[in-house]
Amino acid sequence: MDWKQSAEQAESKLISDLKALISIESVLDESAATGEAPFGPGPKQALDWLLDRGREAGMTVKEVGGAAGHIEIGEGEGLLGILCHVDVVPAGDGWETPPFEGHERNGKVYGRGAIDDKGPTIAAFHAMKMVKESGIPLNERVRLIVGADEESGFRCMKRYFETEEMPEIGFAPDADFPIIHAEKGIADLVFSQLPGEDAGPLRSFPFRGQDEHGPGHGEGRGVAF
Repeated sequence: MDWKQSAEQAESKLISDLKALISIESVLDESAATGEAPFGPGPKQALDWLLDRGREAGMTVKEVGGAAGHIEIGEGEGLLGILCHVDVVPAGDGWETPPFEGHERNGKVYGRGAIDDKGPTIAAFHAMKMVKESGIPLNERVRLIVGADEESGFRCMKRYFETEEMPEIGFAPDADFPIIHAEKGIADLVFSQLPGEDAGPLRSFPFRGQDEHGPGHGEGRGVAF
């Protein structure tokens, strides 16, 4: 099988699927959360959309509590996990094109989640689809594990692994390769106020950066002693 040719033939469908997934505003909304949609309607809609694509492709599909799910091919005892998520951080400001439409320009697709993590998720799904359609027998299982709450604490995975099997090995398709251990560039800081005369007034200051609920280029304000 010519994998490059197969990938080129699948490119237009991959791009259209990516645009469709980007168009779902899958931002955490706990004010609208329900038992069936614990992280709000947007993340649940995106999760349902992707699981439906798996069903259409004839893959094994399971939803777990509206928080996560998986799409699987192959047979056997061994399990490879491809770890993905369909939720996104809020769009923020400064967009030249609408963030939830998936605009294609100069050979690239622009939209919230195009890189983190809808683009890699769609690419992994279509790779699995190509393998399935090739008819190549797999003596191990390959499982696309999809969460709907990665950006705000990964509660989706805590819920998922309460009932589902832990893969023997896995990878995240939005990472660099060949090997990454943990996520770099993160600092958890704890501040304590000094007692007595050494204490100073609270000060507010602007900053640019990211927390688990915001984009990496976002702006905000912090408080320091």
